[in-house]
Amino acid sequence: MKRINPLYLIALTLTFLFISLYSLNNEKLSFIEKKDELNLIKQKAKDYKSYKESWNNEAFVSKTLDNILKSRQFSNQKVLRVKTKNSVKVKIQSNDQNILNAFLNKILNKKLIIRKLAIEKSFVNVEIGIN
Repeated sequence: MKRINPLYLIALTLTFLFISLYSLNNEKLSFIEKKDELNLIKQKAKDYKSYKESWNNEAFVSKTLDNILKSRQFSNQKVLRVKTKNSVKVKIQSNDQNILNAFLNKILNKKLIIRKLAIEKSFVNVEIGIN
């Protein structure tokens, strides 16, 4: 029986070593990608939680509407505000288009959940969600 050449054993060992190091490097890269994805998902979850807390906060919605409606522009206009279980309905009537436009801009630029929006020539009707 012939003996196995020691160079073949060394070559076989080095081949296994390089293959294992290559696969280890690939697994490290995959792990780093998954870790980055997890961090991104965690950040999105935190953002979602903060948005949900601020947008569904009844006190925040009420305070924001109070600040908008206490403005000097809207003090002389007919404003009707009705609070229901899940929403706040605001109707402002005016013959001046600039006032209606300013009201609409202020409402739409705030972090509010707009459920319904009706715009007519002389009034704007907005329903803002609370929950």
